[in-house]
Amino acid sequence: MENMMKKITNSQNMIFILGIIIYIVCLFTITDIALLMFATYVVACALNPLVDKLEKKCGRNTAALIVFGGFIGGLLLMFLPIIFIGGQELAHLAAQYPQYVDKIKDFVMNSPVVQEFANSGGLIASLTSISKGGLYLFVALIFTYFLIVDRDKILTAMLRFFPSNSRARVKEIYLISEEKLSRFVSGQFIASASVGLIVCVGLMLLKVDSAVILGCISAVLDIVPIVGPAIALVVCLAVTYKLGWTVVILTALIFVFAQFAENNFVKPYVFGKFMDLHPIVIYIFLFVCAKYFGVVGAIFAPAIAADVCVLIEELYLKSMDE
Repeated sequence: MENMMKKITNSQNMIFILGIIIYIVCLFTITDIALLMFATYVVACALNPLVDKLEKKCGRNTAALIVFGGFIGGLLLMFLPIIFIGGQELAHLAAQYPQYVDKIKDFVMNSPVVQEFANSGGLIASLTSISKGGLYLFVALIFTYFLIVDRDKILTAMLRFFPSNSRARVKEIYLISEEKLSRFVSGQFIASASVGLIVCVGLMLLKVDSAVILGCISAVLDIVPIVGPAIALVVCLAVTYKLGWTVVILTALIFVFAQFAENNFVKPYVFGKFMDLHPIVIYIFLFVCAKYFGVVGAIFAPAIAADVCVLIEELYLKSMDE
């Protein structure tokens, strides 16, 4: 008994337990930073397999730079069409129906929310929030890059906090978690792509201009639950309104069908297949994460579910089976 207590209370284990406690406290006190760190970790897990393959040809640093640069370029290519087409079509809509724009403007400016916003220094608070978000994004990109390029060094340093006889097992669990999170990104990509494909094909059948671009916009914004699809729908309706109310109604029905197909067929199957998680588990984590961590928590709910299930499986269930 005494030997067992010594093993449990050695300095390495105590430091590790203290680290877990600190992270849990941070998760509920500085939620935005904790989720930011987890998001960068998920992105790094998704990019690491590509870096590992490319590393054999040009070295780790060069491979990380190429993959990370491609990732940043891909983000820019995805969001530029949203800004360009969305802004252009909404401006065109405002020019065609200025009377509606004036009514909406008057309603918004006279609403209690805007009045409270103006009286409480809302502009300064909003600028501060935007600046804070930009800083978080910049830090996240830097953090992601170093997680990729120095993955082995960081893992080696982390393992030093564990007893030497358990480091191999901890590394095995870490690699399993990394693989699960990489599959989450793949699953999310497939789910969002399915929405973009349905919207694109539907709009092409309706002979809507820029159907491919609108499909891409819908796929990208689908990553953000509820808000993203709503914004994509507004952009598409702004494009299709000039074709008549029949096309507008059919466009809305296409969006409803795309969301129904994704949430009831594509996501449960893809996440269950790629991550070996039952849809019920994913939905439970989705509701819990959305309640406590907001939109970002809802986005990464399947990834959080995968990580928690890996820890439960490897640290508890396998030991019980043995």
